[in-house]
Amino acid sequence: MVLELHGSPYSRAARTRDGGATRAVTCRHRDRVAQTRSENRGDTAMTSPVLQLEGSLDQATIAPDVATELRCYLKVRGAAAIEPAIGALVANICLVLDCSGSMAGDKADAAIAAANRIVDIVDERHRISLVGFALSSRIIVDNAQATPAGRDAIKAKVERLRQMLGGNTFLGSGIRTGADLVQRFTADARILVVLSDGAADDKSEALAQAQRTRELGIQLFAVGIGDDYEADHLRKLAAVSSGAVLAPGHLDQLAATFGELVARVESFIATNAQLVVTPGERVRARHLYRTLPQPAFLGDVSTTARELDLRVGNVERGQTHAFLVALVVPPHAGSVLEVARAMLTFDVPALGLHAQHQEIALHVALGGDAHVESAEISGAYRSAQIARLVDELAEAQRRNDKDECLDRIDLLIRLSDEQGDERARASYEQLRDGIAEDRAIPQKALNELVIASTEHRPAAPDAATVIKQLYDVVLVAPGDAPILLLRALRDATGKSLRELNDLIAMAPVAIQEALPHRKAEALVAQIADAGTGATLKIRKR
Repeated sequence: MVLELHGSPYSRAARTRDGGATRAVTCRHRDRVAQTRSENRGDTAMTSPVLQLEGSLDQATIAPDVATELRCYLKVRGAAAIEPAIGALVANICLVLDCSGSMAGDKADAAIAAANRIVDIVDERHRISLVGFALSSRIIVDNAQATPAGRDAIKAKVERLRQMLGGNTFLGSGIRTGADLVQRFTADARILVVLSDGAADDKSEALAQAQRTRELGIQLFAVGIGDDYEADHLRKLAAVSSGAVLAPGHLDQLAATFGELVARVESFIATNAQLVVTPGERVRARHLYRTLPQPAFLGDVSTTARELDLRVGNVERGQTHAFLVALVVPPHAGSVLEVARAMLTFDVPALGLHAQHQEIALHVALGGDAHVESAEISGAYRSAQIARLVDELAEAQRRNDKDECLDRIDLLIRLSDEQGDERARASYEQLRDGIAEDRAIPQKALNELVIASTEHRPAAPDAATVIKQLYDVVLVAPGDAPILLLRALRDATGKSLRELNDLIAMAPVAIQEALPHRKAEALVAQIADAGTGATLKIRKR
């Protein structure tokens, strides 16, 4: 996936509106944590910000004479409460339910019971809609308000889903219809909840419609039931709008899952949150990940993109959203470099506030001493990489690409070793043995891998150690055996071939940073032994 992430009309407008915002400005990046100061502006003053934007880099210093990869880590933290609230958030929620032939029986019963659960508990100030989809989509409930007197009438309409059962799974049509419904009435938050038990027959269209929901400011949650849905595809649908993929273990848990979603809506303290990230001069953004609340790979960034538009969506009380941007910084002169700026905009319906914004800038020193490695950022990056590799494994399995499957599993084993996760390693090894014996990975097992990878795994508190002297391994010249070099670098660093292709094109470039001398020597020796003809050197930091 390549994201054409340019400045949108929304992001440009956000730069010109203040709206009584709390504004955060970064003067200098120090100790890899953005130090900010806040200034209350306008008529509305908050004792503490509803949302707080934080930023950090995985390296405090970089070499000035070679290209270096940096990871920019951005967090949006939600406050635990808003006091005093002057109003209540209004949401427009649409359930988009699979009515294909495979849903007949217990699954349909569970889906209808779950929809009725929402009708029973949702506050009447919200609007609810229901769309069924199979060969086509049909509106079952259109922007109803579940008043005590009207709940039974809505439930009677929900029962009409049974009349639709049969046919294929054209999910894109359902998403489009649901998105159109939630646009009909004014609301502070717009939510789609998609339920499916199988693979979509129109995956490309479904992804295109999910992207449309993002552009319309709608947050999409995806729920999978049974053993045959494709969790990796549902994650892609949800990730673009900072939604979530959910998988109740049993059908009798589906109603509770839907009830929990309603509770989440009631906990929203900020809506329409958006991050716009602008890389510094000549700094190139390469890859984009979400790491919290659910890790996901969002895409490769276009080489022409100068602004990255990250949709945070709706933020719950006490919730943290986090994103990781992989950047490449070319050689620079001077002592300090601005790597990126990030601006957060959001609304606070309970306080009647709109277009609030905070801004931070992240700086890195050129040259300088070694530093303490960031366990938090490295752990977040590993979690995001695991999510990406699991999705790629699922895609390779569907193509019956044995070599690609084995390659992804080897990388997953490497990352599980770095995390110290012996249980995950054992699971990956079992899958590897099966693939080596030409046994396909069951869809249920793939789904379990995807759902497990949605759990962010923080680094152990003692994972960061102080190293007196660190070293970078620099690729000076790639030599005349590019295929051998790519394979050797992949085996030595664990980076993907796509990442390594980009780095090789930037030589001289640091391919691995901040290593102890022994590890740096071992990496150089491993690449040299592969007969690549590449020229590498170890550089003291």
